[in-house]
Amino acid sequence: MSVLGDFKDSLLFEIQKEFWNERGKGARYRLTMVGADFIGKNLKNPSDKKEIVEYLKKEGFCSDIELSENEFTIDMKVKDCAFIQVRDKFMDKQATFVNVVIDQQPLSCPIANVIMRAEEIVSGLGPELLPIQRDGNVCIVGMGKMGTAEVLEKFEG
Repeated sequence: MSVLGDFKDSLLFEIQKEFWNERGKGARYRLTMVGADFIGKNLKNPSDKKEIVEYLKKEGFCSDIELSENEFTIDMKVKDCAFIQVRDKFMDKQATFVNVVIDQQPLSCPIANVIMRAEEIVSGLGPELLPIQRDGNVCIVGMGKMGTAEVLEKFEG
């Protein structure tokens, strides 16, 4: 990656880290739409998840996205994400929050945010990002369509 690319990834990480230092876990609920407007402006229909996936792949945000959903959640697997270095800075214990190094989840995912925005347009519900898991170069992302206890228990229990 180029120096400029590394710099952008570091900025994304540091901004989220500082927001965590300020707000703790509450920071993740303030970042749910970051990036969604930019991507949405480049779509014919920002509520069409299939169009979103094709756009993200075409523009190099990732190499592939698998989406599945049920009544309560949207599950997504993102392969070769352009933001993977930011994710790894959090998950590889490189994140220092309030002078303590912890294994922290990323607070935001622009790809998940545009999918959550599409769901919000269609259903009127405000989806919520659940903890991001990692499997090599794949991010496994859950999004709760409704913040019910059942959804949270599935991913935090």
